This record gives sequence, C-alpha cells and structure tokens, in this order.
Amino acid sequence: MLPLKALLRLYRSHPWLLLMSLAGLVLGVSLVVAIELLNHSARTNFVAARSQLAGEANYRLAPAGGLDEQLYVQLVTSQPALDAMPQLHGWLKDEEGRSFQLLGMDLFNPGPLRQLLGAQPASEPAFSLNRADSIWLAAPEAARLGWQAGQSRRFVLGGSDGGSARTLTLTLAGTFEPGAVPMERLLITDIGLAQPLLDKAGRLDRIVFKLSDAEARTLQATLQTDYPNQPLWLEPISPALDASQLGDALALNLTALSLLAMAVGLFLVFNAQRFVQSVRRPQLAQLIILGMGPSRVLRWLILELVILATLGTLLGVLLGSLLALALMGQLTQALADLYGPNPIDLLRLSPVSLLKALLIGLFGTLAANLPGWWQLLRQSPLELRAGSSRPPAHPWRRRVLAIAILLLCALCLWLPQTGLSGALFIAGGWLLAMALWLPDALRGLLGWLRRRAGGPLTARLGVAETLYHLDRTAIAVMALKLAIAAAIGIGVMVSSFRSSVEIWLGQRLAADLYVTAPKGVAGNKGTLSDATLKTLLANPLVSAASRRSVHPARWQGQPIEWAQMDFIPQLKAAYPLLAGRWPTRPDEVLASEPLTVRLGVKVGQTLAISGEQGPRQFTVTGVYQDYGSDKGQILHAFEGGAVQSLALFSNDPEQLADRLRERFGEQLNLLSAPAIHSAALKVFDQTFVVTELLKLLILGIAFVGIGSAFMVLGLARRGELQTLQSLGLSPRHCRQLLVWQGAGLGLLTALLALPVGYGLAWVLIEVVNPRAFGWRLAFEAAPLHAVTALLLAPVCGALASWYAARRVV
Repeated sequence: MLPLKALLRLYRSHPWLLLMSLAGLVLGVSLVVAIELLNHSARTNFVAARSQLAGEANYRLAPAGGLDEQLYVQLVTSQPALDAMPQLHGWLKDEEGRSFQLLGMDLFNPGPLRQLLGAQPASEPAFSLNRADSIWLAAPEAARLGWQAGQSRRFVLGGSDGGSARTLTLTLAGTFEPGAVPMERLLITDIGLAQPLLDKAGRLDRIVFKLSDAEARTLQATLQTDYPNQPLWLEPISPALDASQLGDALALNLTALSLLAMAVGLFLVFNAQRFVQSVRRPQLAQLIILGMGPSRVLRWLILELVILATLGTLLGVLLGSLLALALMGQLTQALADLYGPNPIDLLRLSPVSLLKALLIGLFGTLAANLPGWWQLLRQSPLELRAGSSRPPAHPWRRRVLAIAILLLCALCLWLPQTGLSGALFIAGGWLLAMALWLPDALRGLLGWLRRRAGGPLTARLGVAETLYHLDRTAIAVMALKLAIAAAIGIGVMVSSFRSSVEIWLGQRLAADLYVTAPKGVAGNKGTLSDATLKTLLANPLVSAASRRSVHPARWQGQPIEWAQMDFIPQLKAAYPLLAGRWPTRPDEVLASEPLTVRLGVKVGQTLAISGEQGPRQFTVTGVYQDYGSDKGQILHAFEGGAVQSLALFSNDPEQLADRLRERFGEQLNLLSAPAIHSAALKVFDQTFVVTELLKLLILGIAFVGIGSAFMVLGLARRGELQTLQSLGLSPRHCRQLLVWQGAGLGLLTALLALPVGYGLAWVLIEVVNPRAFGWRLAFEAAPLHAVTALLLAPVCGALASWYAARRVV
C-alpha cells in the first residue's frame, strides 16, 4: 500500500486537484441518477396506479357514459365461469391536497383483482359493511399515512375543470395485506357503498375481465348478439404499453440532458487528471528508478482512479437522489397536466438505475484517463523527469476523431432507417466534434487577437498567456462549450416548439365558444346529454356548431386516437391540410402528421382500426398538422354517439356565454378560444420547467469546471506569477490578469458556441423531433438564448478566475 499512499499524498498538497477530479464526476453522476430516477418513478407510478385498478385483468368494457349494473348481473348469471369484476372509480383529494383513488368493487368476489388483495385460496380478506362510509387500505399504506382503523378523514370529490365539488367523510374500517402490486393511495370499498358515495346509483364505470383470446372473442360475439343497440366493445388492457408513451418528449429531453451532464463531468475529470499527470511526472520517474515497473505503477494508478471514481460516483448517487426528490413534485405536476391526475407521486429508487450510474462513473473515468497514463508510462524515467510539465497535445488525433464523428453523423442523417438512435447520435456527435475542433478555433482566434492587440498591458499579456496555456485549459473550455451550445440548442428547440404550438392553436381554435361537460369522477371525459345538446343548438345566437369526441383506439397494436367531428366549413380552415383532400365518404378519414411520420401511414392507405366503437376500416385521404397527440390521430366525420365537446360560432359570443352560464351554471364548462389558448401554453411551459432547471445545472457544472481549471492553472503558474511580480507587476495586476483571462476565454467560448448551438437546434428540430414524435416545427432563432450566453459566459468566467486568483496570488 506504500505506493498508493505516495500517489495519494499529491492530493494533500494540491487539494484543488482532488476537488476538480471529484466535482465533475459528482455533478455529472448526480444528474444522471436524478433523471434516471425521475423517469423510472414516473413510469412505475403510472403503471402501478393503472395496475391497482386492473389487477390480472387483461380486458375491460368501459363505454363512454358507463354501464347499467344489470348488464354485469346478466353476464355473470348467464356465464357463471366468467372471471369479471364491476368497478366504480373516483378521484379524491385530502385536506393536504394529495390525490387518492377511490375504487368501488365486489369485495366478496374480487375476481381478477384477487391477487392484489393478497388473498390465498383458503383465506379471503375479512370485510364488514357495517358503515356506509367504510373504506379499506393496504396495511403498509395505512401505516405510512398514519391512519388508524375507526378514524375518519375528509376528502373532496370532483371540482376539477369547473365541476361541482363535494366533501366526503370516509372512515377506515380496516386494512389488508397487499398482494402482487403495492396498493398506494388507493381507497377501496364495496361497490354497493361506492354508488351512493359517487352519486352513481345503479351504474358502473367499467367491467374488467381476465380472459383468454378465445374467451374474449366469444364474449364479444355475445355482447354484439345480446345488445345490438349498444356499442359494447372489449378493450385490451396494457398499462405498460400506455406508460411507454408517458411523457416521451419530456423523458427524451431529460435523458439527453443527463447524458450531456455526464459527458461534461467526464471532460472535467479528464482535465483534472491531465494536470495530475503534469505534476506527477517526477514522482513517476522516481518510482520507476526505484525498481517499480511501468505495468505495476499503472496498476496502482488504476486503483487510485477506482477509489476516486467510486467516491465521486457514490457522492453523485446521493446528491442525485436528493435532487430527484426535490424535482419529483414538479415532474408529477407536469405529467398530470398532460395525462391527468396520478395519485402515486413517490420517488422510487431503482437498483438498475443506480447500477447504471455506478458503471458509467467508474468505467467512464477509467476510459477517459487510462490511455493518457499508459502513454505517459511508456516514456523512460529520464524523459519523465526532463519532460515538459505541460499536458501533451495531439492535435492530429483530435482532428481525425472529429472528422470521423462528422462522417458518421452524415451517414445517420442520410439513412432515415437509423431512426431515433441515429438522430440522437447526430445531436451528440455534432456537439462532440465541434468541441474537439474548439482548441484549433481558439488558437487561431487568440493568435489573431495577439497580432492586433492594443490597449493596456494587462489585456495584451492576458491574450498571450491564454494562448500559451491553451493546452492546459482546453478540456475545461470544451466542457464549457458543450454546456453553452446545448443550452442554446435546447432553448431554441423549446422556443420553436412553443412558437409552433402557439401558431397551431391560433389556427385550430377557430370557434367563438367551446362547451364541454365536467369530467367524471373517474377522470374520464364527460359527455353532453341529448337534452343539453338540443338546448345548445336551438339557441338563436348560435350560427354554426360542430360536435366532437375523441376515443382511444389501436392500429397494428399501437395506441392512437380516434377523433370525430362535424366537418363544417368554418372549421375546415382550422385544419389546413399538408397533403391530400378532405374526406367525402363515411369510410374516409384524415391522419395527423405524427401518425404519418412515426408510423408510416400514407395518403390512400387503408387502416384497420379497433376501438370502443368496434373494428372499422378507413381510407386515409389527407394529412393535417397536429401537436395535440404524439400517439397520432385519425379525424373522422361525426357519425353519432356521445358528444364530448361542442364548438359554437356566434356573432355575439359574450352574450351567448352569459346566457348559457345563466341557463346551465356549473353543469357545463364554457371556454373561449383565448382562455383555451392561454391554458394550453401554461401547460406547455409547466412541462419544460424541469428541463430548464437541469439545463441551468449543466451550465453550473461547466462553470465549476472553468473555475477549478483556473485554480489548478494558477497553482501550476505560481512560479510564473512570482516572476511577473519580481518584474514589477503588483499582486493586484496579477489578479486582474487572471480575471481578464477568465472573462476573455468565457466570451470567446460563448461566441464559438453560438453556431454550434444553433446547429444543434436544427438537428433537434429537423431530425430528432420528426423521428421521435412526428412533429415538424417552425425554426425560431430565439436570440434571447444567445444574448444570455454571451452575457453570462464572460461574467461567470471572470468570477471563477477571480476566486481562483484570490487563492493563488
């Protein structure tokens, strides 16, 4: 262990080398861990919440408007072996604002939900229906909430989207041990108690079944035969598939940011180890002279790197877990705005995510630094002792690697079949290649400034010193350029996305007033009754109207949306076609742009669609732009059935809205186009708040790296600074020299990062988004991001170098 102690003694005399080595790794790993945990928690919570309602069921019968309970009675009496469960479902909030699910079910015959209740074949959970407000909780959940049996708590039912809210007082009648799925934030009660609680006497929200494919076909045929006048269609249940679509745009941005943070962190670790190599040359020469072979020295260096990487990674895992905990509420709110409420907002520690972070931190550190150490140890002891303390530079290797990366990016761009992986490689490769070219660009720019420089001595000396020490600061500057370019690129992409959505909303919201029914307590879209529709359409102030409904459907196993509306002339202008024509027959539909780009649907193609209305075949006649669904959507002429919303046109929309509010009160939601426009943009901004926060953290990592680089550089230049002071330069002027260097290097890096950032924005807009989501965005320059980078980079560079100057001068 003596050689290891000798190697580690360096960090005692140069603690900034240790801090710089750990800082990049800790911050990079922390963002990887935080984002991995956030993505994993969001998807796991989504699946858990849906699985709690489905159990082992794989089919459901859930028509809009619910079901009469007599249908369930008839099904189970005619088919005694049918494994089915009737359900009622409501969203509740407690006094602390936490969301809960209230599930009404047959407690004495759980059917497909049997394993969720931990029931054994010989022992069913004991339930006693002695109170009308009785509910049951899983024992671990009751303990976590501190809710004792016999205690009552108050909840609010409904109240979202303008619907009326009711207060419910529920009493915990008992607990049970959960089975296959943790029953989190789930209150269960008997369906006979749930009906009066949810004000749904004699009604069901859904029936779930556990069926084989053959049984499902038989049951579907029975439903069509026995109930020909009701659109009753079985839907497959797949919570995992639904979760795969959960927040894909947000998850993609977060994952890309985490990988970028890790790349920036590894750049900083590599930069610190280059300084360590420079300072350690005499020590390595001494160890070899004393009889320790280069391979043995390398083994001790590997052990040192493993210790540093393990320490940094473990600290990063801890910091990342805390960061994920702090951001979990923000992410949950963003996903709730997009996909509706989810009662489970727990941060879940994933062993796979933590192991991935450990492997990335450990192997990333070794891969970044071992080649340099091995190359250094191949020199003789005399070369090590006499060699320059400056880090070795291999410009031709950098240039060849940059050219190779750009060629691979061009190949992925030329071959669309490389898909999303190829698009992400183009984005990452572009950033990396431009970072590798940065030292050459800075050297040329600084050389030009040196030849034309005038002004005070400090400024001229700062340019010359920056150019001379560029090999030492190059890696930290590369990391800074990566972070600035990524911040600009992602910022421009989000701004372009927002601008495109704003223009799209301006086109789409053509009606004067939009009418919807309040959402049901089960969270599903409400429907307008026939009487309400007749009253609305008979109003003399209504000049035109279009009915609309949107239902889930599947095409080739992929979830899509099946939208129906009246194709009135006033609304056709709100759907400008990108290709094709408007449908003229009942079996013709329009396809949204994401459906054509992501799933390859083409004009003239026939689609076999399955949904609540049953299987249908449609021919695609045109394509329209849509940012409302990344799953893809077909638009069909309204044929009848439940109406979820109504678009009204009027010459006096304000008077119309006043009359409808006076007539219907809270029974309807009345929204003007500007109100919907504002609410949609608010949801958009909320969705990308987490992205903006993490983008700032990555910039912080890069500026920490610049500060650490200047600190270590100052330590290495103490002799030079003492020489300058002996020549008459005061300590104040020496500090000014370092500050000028930091500000100038930050400004030049930001200037060179601008074209790289806009190039990244082009890749994200024109390549990544179409391949990932099928959206084509209008490019917006968004100069505010560029101006912010040009202002922040020199200021932060100056502050970092000023702090370093105070420590070394």
